[in-house]
Amino acid sequence: MCVLAGHLGTKPAAAILLDLLEKQEGLAGGYYTGVATIHDGQIHYRKVVGDVAALRRETDAESLPGVIGIGHSRTPSGGDVEWAHPFIDCTGRMAYVAQGSRGFFEKRVNLAAAGDELLAKGHRFRSASVEKVGAYPVLRDGQCVHISDILCHAVEDARAKGSDLLEAMRRAYMRWPGEIVGMAIHADDPEGIVATCVNQPLTIGRNASETFLASTGLAFPDSISWRMPVPPNSALAIRRDGLDVRPFDATATPVDVNGPRAKAEAAIFDLLARKPGATWGAAYSSTKPLWPAGQLNANTPMAYEILERLCRSNLVRLETVRVPGMFNRGAAPQVRLYLI
Repeated sequence: MCVLAGHLGTKPAAAILLDLLEKQEGLAGGYYTGVATIHDGQIHYRKVVGDVAALRRETDAESLPGVIGIGHSRTPSGGDVEWAHPFIDCTGRMAYVAQGSRGFFEKRVNLAAAGDELLAKGHRFRSASVEKVGAYPVLRDGQCVHISDILCHAVEDARAKGSDLLEAMRRAYMRWPGEIVGMAIHADDPEGIVATCVNQPLTIGRNASETFLASTGLAFPDSISWRMPVPPNSALAIRRDGLDVRPFDATATPVDVNGPRAKAEAAIFDLLARKPGATWGAAYSSTKPLWPAGQLNANTPMAYEILERLCRSNLVRLETVRVPGMFNRGAAPQVRLYLI
């Protein structure tokens, strides 16, 4: 799991993205971090192995130009700095971030085949590694590639066939689904962010002049006056003047959204009573057994909403500790949860 951030408005995006990420990285990130912005028809991006503090310390990310951008922080699942998000397409004009896992689709969708197909069309993956990294796919050339790198190029491929970015994201996610949510920006469309969701958490918040996106509303500033979750099985174009929502086709695997909310809240309380200081991941994982087996569901967004409400209601408090960073270099933030 990872955390996402997005910004569209009138203020410089980079510093806002870093702030959004810093408020979330201890929940499900802090080991690889990156941001991308658009300015003067170009994509600007920086990424590191490390947390937001490392990104600030080692790069000029906070000074990247532009008022629109996306950001990402991820868990310690391996790879060098090229395995950090954002991923960049072959043209250098699109940046892409995503969070989630193959999950339900692990044995149903062959992402190595997707990578091989794109490889045959001339795509080159910046994350390509001769060493095997975790359970990530190995392509026919023997290189191991990050699944989000493959999806980034799948979006590029769909766009090259004539689709706009919104439709390209929609088509790529329908053809190569995972239990994921992602965002993309393109230099040819400098006024919008496209978000596409199968079944993972992403929330949009707005105030008078800015639009924010985050994995949890806990990252939003107090000035937010309107918000909505990105619905499952849909693609959205987020612009200054509104939203364009395109649902997936009826052929997409349905997402069960009618979860046992009361039982899920009770499961989280039970976990924290038994194990004070449990992680955010342990909290939302505690609700998974409540859903019917063998179906695609919205457990994670539901659990995120419950956890945010419990925190805002002063029923649960968050405490950040430092744990060993990636490759034991430095430290990473980790949030622990306690009942109040």
